[in-house]
Amino acid sequence: MSDRLRDLVLAFAGGADGASQVDLILEAGGLDDDLVQAVSHLRQEGRRARRQREAARILVDAATLITGARDMDETLELICRRTRLLLDSDMAYVSLNDLDQGQTYIRTTDGVLTSAYRNLRMPLGTGILGQAAGGATVSQTGDYLKDPSFPHIPSVDDVVREEGVVSILAATLRVRGRRIGALLVADRRQRTYTPDEVDLLTQTAGLSAVALSRNEEMRDLQAALEDLTAAREEIESQNLLLGRLGRLDQELFSVLREEASPAELAEVIGGAIDTEVKALFPADLPAHRTANDPMVSEHPCQDSPNGMSTLVRAFAGHRELGALEAHGSLDRDQRFLFERGATALTALLLAQERGWATQMQQQHRLVKDLENSSTETWRSVAGRLAPHRLQEGGTVRVLAVRTDQLQDTRMGLRELLARRGGISSIRNEVLRVISPDLTGQELHELLVSRDRSAAVCEREALLMPEDIRVSLQGVQRTVRAMAALNITGVADPRWDLGLTGLAVAQLPPATVDRLVHRALEPLLGYDRQHGTELTHTAWSFLECDGRVSEAAERLHIHPNTLRQRVGRIGTLLGEDWHQGSRRTDLHLALRLHRVQSASRNGGAL
Repeated sequence: MSDRLRDLVLAFAGGADGASQVDLILEAGGLDDDLVQAVSHLRQEGRRARRQREAARILVDAATLITGARDMDETLELICRRTRLLLDSDMAYVSLNDLDQGQTYIRTTDGVLTSAYRNLRMPLGTGILGQAAGGATVSQTGDYLKDPSFPHIPSVDDVVREEGVVSILAATLRVRGRRIGALLVADRRQRTYTPDEVDLLTQTAGLSAVALSRNEEMRDLQAALEDLTAAREEIESQNLLLGRLGRLDQELFSVLREEASPAELAEVIGGAIDTEVKALFPADLPAHRTANDPMVSEHPCQDSPNGMSTLVRAFAGHRELGALEAHGSLDRDQRFLFERGATALTALLLAQERGWATQMQQQHRLVKDLENSSTETWRSVAGRLAPHRLQEGGTVRVLAVRTDQLQDTRMGLRELLARRGGISSIRNEVLRVISPDLTGQELHELLVSRDRSAAVCEREALLMPEDIRVSLQGVQRTVRAMAALNITGVADPRWDLGLTGLAVAQLPPATVDRLVHRALEPLLGYDRQHGTELTHTAWSFLECDGRVSEAAERLHIHPNTLRQRVGRIGTLLGEDWHQGSRRTDLHLALRLHRVQSASRNGGAL
């Protein structure tokens, strides 16, 4: 081997440090041409091997970092940063596909300057990005805006122009055979990407796809673990609920077996759900119900309109028996136990209804017997009073009520009468009550609190045959007359209707109104128009049996003034207005008018 050939071999053996020595030997000449070509080819292969080793090292480093990323955002940011460094480009970015929209959108970037480019979306198959994301394994361009080899979108071109992008290289991202997007580098200068650079981007895209696939699997695994944890917690929660339900069922069974009250049932349920619970009867419910509340034969919990309580209703078919009201809003488990209580309340109330129905029938017969009793039969009737806290010969209050939904009103009174004593009965559309101390005002306020309009009358009486009979007939006649006159509230003791009340009690309200209007409208109209008191004058004149001096004194006017008014009344009604049957009709109409006016003004007749 010649000395020069030996020197060349030693220079090659020196690797990078001997590169300059190889150049000197080649420049000196004297070597065979084939040898020189072989040396050049060998040097190129050496440089390519060094670049591949460097790229492999960078890829390994990138793989270590990317696969160690904790979430999707961190993974994508590392992919973009490492890809940009690896290919020495101005920017790198990852796009992900939105298959429902048929688009791909830029998800993460590194080196991008404008927000429009960072938020770019474009149809699959358009532009370099759309082509790579849509299926072309690798796409590139050295001058994007002038390249006619792919479809352009003017709005996208404007964004590319604003960013200053000229060259783009893109590789498809695939996860388990699915195209999920693309990995791209771009430069703000014309650049032709070499096969080695294309290969590097392709390898990086494959690595990135593996990392994204791993990330997706980790998300799926995490979701599965969360579902498993939630299922385990749900099972534990259900076990606890079943335990609470078992204890509640035992307590509810005891309540039903002992025939306890709804209030005691509510206390048991309140302890089970750890909040205050009250039992409500149908008469208590209108204030809680809204127009859209369903009336169904189930027991759904419903929040009250004010949001301060939760209701669950007890039904028998489509008939509402009552309800339970819990303070505040309830969680899922509380609602489940609360609805369980409605089933027990239904059973309890149905059992009580059967007992109450018997009691109501007994009370109805007792009131009827009191009303019809004689001295001979009184002793047997009086012997049935004690269970109702009524004492023979004692002072009681006899009340009559005329209102809508009399049966509901009577049922609403049953608890009150059970506590205070007393009996009730319905006859001829009037509810009659005999109680030791229940007043008409109390009864009226109770009805008003439940949105009920009613006519109420009361009398104090001795619990003896004649007094009770007269009182029952009197209060019943009064409330029927009040209904005919469209009067509600508590009857004023000063409204002594006498035979007038007896007559009116048999008439419907429309007939009474027509009677008053037909008889008095000429006087009432004249008084409204002229500010006079001819109606009151006519009443006083008839009350004094036509005696001028007595009527004038009663009205505090001069007798001549009275005569002038009587003449004016005669002009309006006819000269015979205070004579014969006309006098009777007019006197009755005036009395009815005064009762109606007194009821509105709260005064005496």
